[in-house]
Amino acid sequence: MADSSSAPRPDPDDGERADAIAAVTAGLFGDHNLLGLEEYLELFEEIAERNRFAVLFVLSSEEKMSATELGEALGRSENGLHYHLNRLVNAGLIENRKQAKPDAEGLYSYYELTGLGADLTDAVTTFIQEEKHAFEHY
Repeated sequence: MADSSSAPRPDPDDGERADAIAAVTAGLFGDHNLLGLEEYLELFEEIAERNRFAVLFVLSSEEKMSATELGEALGRSENGLHYHLNRLVNAGLIENRKQAKPDAEGLYSYYELTGLGADLTDAVTTFIQEEKHAFEHY
């Protein structure tokens, strides 16, 4: 009887499947892509979570917001939101800017979209709007 705590055995077909997937998706990527398929899919996983998408969406209409402001806008505690903010920062979709002195609004630390975060949020919201428009005219 096999030990149920042992690691699963590698599937010899995994390499063939990966090669087939790479061949099918090769047309998506040129010589100058910074990210590969896995990295893009990981970004989509980050924005597919409801709280994280809401953060991105709110930041897309605001230049910058503190964690407190984001929490108020989303009906979440600041502590409950930090997990999601950290995930978005680590994914490179938002930045946490810190200042030695408060700005005109009194902020020491605030979040803002990166270019990648803005592009991805725009793509998702555009898709949603197009689907809404198509449904209304169906």
